Amino acid sequence: MGDLPGFLDFTRPGNDCVDDSRYHPFVRFWKRYGRNFLKLLQLNLVYAVLTLPIYVWMMSLINGVLAQATGSVVSLLGSVLLYAVMSWPSWLLALLVGVSVVLLGPATAALSYAALNCAWDRPGLFWPGFRQAWKENWKQALPIGLADAVVCFSTLYYLVDGVTAFGNLGSVLRILWLFLVLIYAMVRVYLYPVMVTVELPFGALLRNCLSLALLKPWRPLLVILIAAVLGIGCMLADLVLVPCFLYSFVAFSAAFLTQPMIEKYLLNPQDSASE
Repeated sequence: MGDLPGFLDFTRPGNDCVDDSRYHPFVRFWKRYGRNFLKLLQLNLVYAVLTLPIYVWMMSLINGVLAQATGSVVSLLGSVLLYAVMSWPSWLLALLVGVSVVLLGPATAALSYAALNCAWDRPGLFWPGFRQAWKENWKQALPIGLADAVVCFSTLYYLVDGVTAFGNLGSVLRILWLFLVLIYAMVRVYLYPVMVTVELPFGALLRNCLSLALLKPWRPLLVILIAAVLGIGCMLADLVLVPCFLYSFVAFSAAFLTQPMIEKYLLNPQDSASE
């Protein structure tokens, strides 16, 4: 069957037999992403549904920022969706957002575990692994997810109304807050991958992630840049790209970029000590 196109040649070795370690990391990244695209697409859809109330709430705040600054909105579809749900009872809206915020951390931990398996071709069943990661890590992931929500909405609030709330100190506090948010974002890039890879007490988890983030800052900064570019692209595409690959691609990128550091300094610390 060697004369058949690749996708019709069922005698070819499967993914378990693929050894792409000889490729440049950039090529290896895209090869592994392509092999796992359908899995990551399904994962992204599940995560998008779980976090949809948060996304709509955040989009309403972003639209508020731009409406105040430029008189326009970034997402017409997001505005229509927000307008449609505003007629719902306030208790229902609060419940949906609250449940989504509570699920954010555990869902992200499970997403990160599945993305790690895809990024590093780890054997195992996909969805059972997703559920197991959720079950094993929800206690540590829950407060981190709550912190994610607080940081996100506080940042948007400062961008909208920081000067009004703090007077002349508003501009200074805004810069200081954005710097702290950048440090938090760098640490957060490592939090979920480390959480689902190494069993650590919560305090040790935070300390190790801070150390890893500052040791080679280009790695978390690159993940943040990827997330920012994709986020802007999704807003310009007016939500169309969000269910397709936004969350899973960012998680896959974080998994691919952080795992070498996790293996070197947390899983095999004797190797780094000998260098």
